[in-house]
Parts: sequence; C-alpha cells; structure tokens
Amino acid sequence: MLALVAEDLWKVYGSGERRVEALRGISIEVREGEVVALLGPNGSGKSTFMGIAAGVVRPTRGRLLVYGGEPYSDAGVRGRISYMPQDYGLYAELTGIENYEFYAALMEVDAKEAKRRLEELSGLLGLGEWFYKRRVSTYSGGMKRKASLALALASNPDLLLLDEPTSGLDPNARREVWGVVDGMRRSGKTVVLATHLFEDAERLADRVVVMRGGEVVAAGSQEDLKRKVGYKYAVDLELREEPGAELLERVRMLGYEAIPAGGSRVTVLGNSPNLLDEVEAIGGAGVVSASMRRVSLGDVYFLLTGVRLE
Repeated sequence: MLALVAEDLWKVYGSGERRVEALRGISIEVREGEVVALLGPNGSGKSTFMGIAAGVVRPTRGRLLVYGGEPYSDAGVRGRISYMPQDYGLYAELTGIENYEFYAALMEVDAKEAKRRLEELSGLLGLGEWFYKRRVSTYSGGMKRKASLALALASNPDLLLLDEPTSGLDPNARREVWGVVDGMRRSGKTVVLATHLFEDAERLADRVVVMRGGEVVAAGSQEDLKRKVGYKYAVDLELREEPGAELLERVRMLGYEAIPAGGSRVTVLGNSPNLLDEVEAIGGAGVVSASMRRVSLGDVYFLLTGVRLE
C-alpha cells in the first residue's frame, strides 16, 4: 500500500522577476513501512516538499496524497503525520518538556501515553536534565534537534517527516537518531527524511530520491542508483599539488572517471578490483595518500547532477 503519492507537484513563489519555482512537476511514491530519503543540497526543493507533505504548505499545481487524503486540506489525515522541520519548531522561552507536553496535548495524545513515550525517548535520544529544566533559548543546535525529534515522536505517527534530522549533531547523537529511525521501520512506520548528508541516506534509506533544482533527477534503491552510474569502486587520492589536466586525461584514457574533490584531492571511479594499484601508478611520486572504497551515494549524486555533496 502507498503511504504517500505526489503527482506532478509544483510550488511557485512570487511572480515576474521574483518568481521562484521551488518544485517543478515532481512525482514520488512512498510505500507503507519504507524509509525514503530525499537527497540534495539546500535549494533542491526538499523542504518545500516536506512542508506540503506535512500539510503546512499548499501546492501551486498537482497534488500530494497521504493515505489517500491531501494533508493541506484534510485534518483527518494530518493526524497521522508528524513533522520535524529544519528550523526546529520549538518555543524558545519554554523548556524542552514544556514544548513536548504542549505539542502532545495539541495532537490529542493521552497524557499517560505521552509520558510513557517520553520515558522511552529520553533513553533513545539522550534527553538529559537540560531537556527538563532549561529553556530552549539556552540549547545548542544539537539539543534543539533532539528536542524537536522528541516532539515529532510524541504522537507515535504513521508517517514521520524529518527535515535534516542529523544536521549539526555529533557522531554519537547522529547514531541515536539513526536508531530511532530504525525503530520506526521495525514497527512498520513510514519515514521520509530530507538530507544533504549522503551518509544518512546510505545508512537509513530503503530508497533514495535524488533532487536538484526542484526536480527529481533519479529515484530507486541505493544499488539501483549505483548501477545507473556504472561504477563499483572509488579511490580517494591526496596529491602533492592540484591535479593537472594531463593526469586527469590519463585517468580517463583508462576508462575511469576523475572527480576533482577540491585542492590537491581527486576521486577516481572505476570497476577494476585493481583500481587502487592502477591509480597509484598513474599518480607516481605525486601521490601522498590513496585509499579504495565502494562507490558512495555522494559519488552517485555528483555523477547525476554535477554537484558535490559534503
């Protein structure tokens, strides 16, 4: 069963010279129980899509259905959705728990159930004394991100929308968020997350939607997307100086793809299990370090769009 369907979805802001097409005719399907990642940098349309799916933004054209209803006009279906926005959505002068209790009441969550959920979330997200006693205005970005996620989970939604859920988090906090998403998947819930961090998509997503400039460039499982670009392996090179045109041409003459990675770094993509040795031989004495790995979603994104994700 489909949890979410977007059909020829457009969102336009302004007019004339100030006209901005935030979404340009995108169509997406999300099956029930899936974790789907919208992958792209700022400005690719991810947050606009999430706002429409949450029911807080109306599309200019086309439609988006969640469990058969349009969330921006159907209050019943909005009750099955929870949304963690990129800007946190917290009241700065309240504590974390006061924000949580307010949101839970707004969603008509039973007080005992909300308390039980919070006890569970406190352990999963590491909600410390700061959450219970300090105002949000004193929180770090990571604390705000955790508190915002706790609010989104208070209602135990069928569809969870997460906009940049791990942005600004340290590695431990990031793994805590990953654990929450894994738990949602195990319980049969549906999760759509928007991220510019390809590691999040690699770790969490059953399917990935590659977005750029308000459009869907490609969509599929991670393996589908990697097959689409045609490369299996990547070698990350650090050179003594910025790679010149001659070296890049030698790499390409062997049938490999060379991607400048900034400064003296370059990534070489290919299918040979001996790629590391071959690339080191090409670089010769100019190679400072070289390491081989599997092609990542970050590599895939660059090959599909020409844009490098951090």
